[in-house]
Amino acid sequence: MRKEASLVAFCIVLSLACSRSTEVANKIADPEPDLQPTPASIKPPIHIHISGMSSSELCDRLISIDTMPTHDPTITDPIYESLIAKGDDAIPCLVEKISDTRPMPDPRYSVPHWQHYKVGDTAVLTLLDIVSRDDSEWENLMIESLSPKYAEEWRTNGIYAYFNYVSEVKNRKELQRWWTKWLKENRR
Repeated sequence: MRKEASLVAFCIVLSLACSRSTEVANKIADPEPDLQPTPASIKPPIHIHISGMSSSELCDRLISIDTMPTHDPTITDPIYESLIAKGDDAIPCLVEKISDTRPMPDPRYSVPHWQHYKVGDTAVLTLLDIVSRDDSEWENLMIESLSPKYAEEWRTNGIYAYFNYVSEVKNRKELQRWWTKWLKENRR
């Protein structure tokens, strides 16, 4: 009887030890997931032949921009991203392109598209993206650059006030003069 009791005790101890080692092994094999922050969106890399272009060369290719980011920064175009990376160096050629009335598909992503979109519109939007620190400053600069009638229209029509303004060719030239003056006063 003593042998049987010892054998039962030994089996219980062995069983407990095995279940404990299985529990430890399972934790090692399948640890609880760590709470990690969601990685930030990463923009796609820019091909070296594009990133090596001068600002003027990039501005000459505004018409080929397929996508300008709006809400998702990873959906973008390498020409646009290269101009943004050039920063202040790209500003003079962008101002020069404001009066470019060649039609192009509206490259703005995930917003209603404007059917009369021009290369000059891409120049203006890229210019605003370079000189603005945030959305509020972007909008304020856009409104300032419009004539009073269209600045008022901005309240109800938003970006369409801009498109209505530049639908008159003379206003594109006026917008170009406004940006030239603003840059002289605000950029050294």
